[in-house]
Amino acid sequence: MVGVMELIAMIRAGSMDFVGQKQAFNMQFYCIWTSGVIGFIHGFFAHRFLYTFAWIFGTSAIVGLLCVPPWPMWNRHPVAWLVPKDEDEEPKEPKAKKQESSASAKKNAKGSKKKN
Repeated sequence: MVGVMELIAMIRAGSMDFVGQKQAFNMQFYCIWTSGVIGFIHGFFAHRFLYTFAWIFGTSAIVGLLCVPPWPMWNRHPVAWLVPKDEDEEPKEPKAKKQESSASAKKNAKGSKKKN
């Protein structure tokens, strides 16, 4: 269970993971489309476009309150980032690979000279 102060700290930090973003998108997409269909049917039988608008607007407002702030339910799968490498360090290749790559580079250079 998250305390009130922890909840406020999470919302201020504004972190939402990739899985949470996808879930929030799916939730708003399906809720708004469903309310649009229900609102259309309700407005069609009542002969009032205002009912259709009210359904869609009301659902959009509720979904906005649920999906826009970074609630803890949207940050259940945090990404574990790798530690950055120093730029000064070069990746170490085995000597055999260096010799093979230099030999193939010489072969390609000789082949390109013969074609010209």
